[in-house]
Amino acid sequence: MELSKRAWQKVVKSPDTYMGKGYKLWACIWQFDAATGADGFLGYASYRREDYWALDGENAAFAGDAAQLSDFVEGDIVAMSVVGLGSYSYDTQVGGNTTVPSFQVVKIKRQKGSCE
Repeated sequence: MELSKRAWQKVVKSPDTYMGKGYKLWACIWQFDAATGADGFLGYASYRREDYWALDGENAAFAGDAAQLSDFVEGDIVAMSVVGLGSYSYDTQVGGNTTVPSFQVVKIKRQKGSCE
């Protein structure tokens, strides 16, 4: 399901309310390393492709099959079909904790360009 700006804002605000629902999302992968593991990454996500990901995207966590995600790296822009998993909390590198919406990746495709 394609989202409007307002619908996307509702998912970000209350991700647990939208568990199990499917969406088409875009993301700029900003962390995909030993800390996230081979089967997940963190990205700036949006309901559409953004020009300025760090400003206009929302922090989100993505989980998927390691084999499916093996060709993707930090800096990639991706379009995905996802299913909402609710909220996800993790410790930040500066010692804090943050909670973000999380999604299961069903399909993923690298897009032209880079978000770096």
